[in-house]
Amino acid sequence: MGTSHLKNERGIALVLAIFATVVIGALVAGAFFVGRVEQLTGSNTVWATQASGAAESGLSDALATIDGVTYSAMPIWTSASPTEYTIATRTVSGMPTLVYTDSVRRLNNSLFLVRSTGRKVTAGGTVLASQTVAHWVRLAKPTIGVNAAVTVQDPITFNGNSLEVTGINTAPPGWTASDCPTGYPDAGNTDDLVGIRSSTTTGANAMDLTNIAGYPTKVVANDPTITSATFENFLDYTFATLAVQPGVKVLPNATPYNGVAPVADNTQTPAVCDKTVLLNLGEPTRPAVVAQCTGYFPVVHGTGSQLKFAAGTRGQGILLVDGNFEIVGGFEWSGLIIVRGQMKITGTGNKINGAILTEGVDVATAGSVGGNAEISYSRCAIDRAVLGSAVPLPLSRGYAQLY
Repeated sequence: MGTSHLKNERGIALVLAIFATVVIGALVAGAFFVGRVEQLTGSNTVWATQASGAAESGLSDALATIDGVTYSAMPIWTSASPTEYTIATRTVSGMPTLVYTDSVRRLNNSLFLVRSTGRKVTAGGTVLASQTVAHWVRLAKPTIGVNAAVTVQDPITFNGNSLEVTGINTAPPGWTASDCPTGYPDAGNTDDLVGIRSSTTTGANAMDLTNIAGYPTKVVANDPTITSATFENFLDYTFATLAVQPGVKVLPNATPYNGVAPVADNTQTPAVCDKTVLLNLGEPTRPAVVAQCTGYFPVVHGTGSQLKFAAGTRGQGILLVDGNFEIVGGFEWSGLIIVRGQMKITGTGNKINGAILTEGVDVATAGSVGGNAEISYSRCAIDRAVLGSAVPLPLSRGYAQLY
């Protein structure tokens, strides 16, 4: 019987060994599985954090680069017309595997939803993680009252007969209705202004008046509403606050600025307006020489005792001058010019479309009768310049992580 019992237990050691091997293998596999899960979880967390960082970069980029003109041209989003402004996918600088795509949805006249989707991708473009963030944005823009083509506090000194000033609303040469979302001239006189408005006498004699136009009259003298505050305090902004808002181009030199012209950045595809170039002040001419800069309307601030441009300068937007301002010929500007000191115009071929507000003007149009200085009131140019100075302001507690 004893021998039979031992025979019945033969092979138990092998079974136990196999069982132990299976248990140990399961434990090892479990350990490897847990480690792999932890590794993937860690990688996913890192990728998600990187995607979130890319989304934040995209949101900052959208708020910094989309200008007021672009915001204002966006249609209001509706379910029937779900139109959004989108920016092509971009790469975070120096990190080719982090990309983002921005979009803006206009909700009403002044409120926008800016969204940015950041993604962590492989070298082959496979998406590893995605994160979308958004911010409510309000478009803040100044309201600057303009009541004449030229508004002055001191009488204008006319030193030539080639000056033309008109308060009849006109679009800048070559501009069409597509360039003017608002302010395009109508057929009547409802959008026209006087040519010159002054707090004292205008300085214009009978001969000068032949070169001045306006409605309901050519000039208005002794206007008590024009004071020093007219050139400093606007309806909801001041000269000072407008001069220090983000993106203002500061020109401190009293010596003439040469090479003022629009510049395109051809390193990008497609090429874009290079707003980083100090003397790129937009493209007012049509047909455009630098088409990428037709929608760029910067705020330019001359901080020295005098701001002077060399001949052949062109630009657009709002030009703020702390001291005196002198142009010497071939000057082309579309928008607003606000001068705290005196403005002097010499040479020929000067063309200003928009309006001038200055404490005094000395116009010396030298040269032949063919040479001239043309100052034309343009509601369109002013509206575009004001939109260019508009600043998108993120609303307090308007930030959200969407998914």
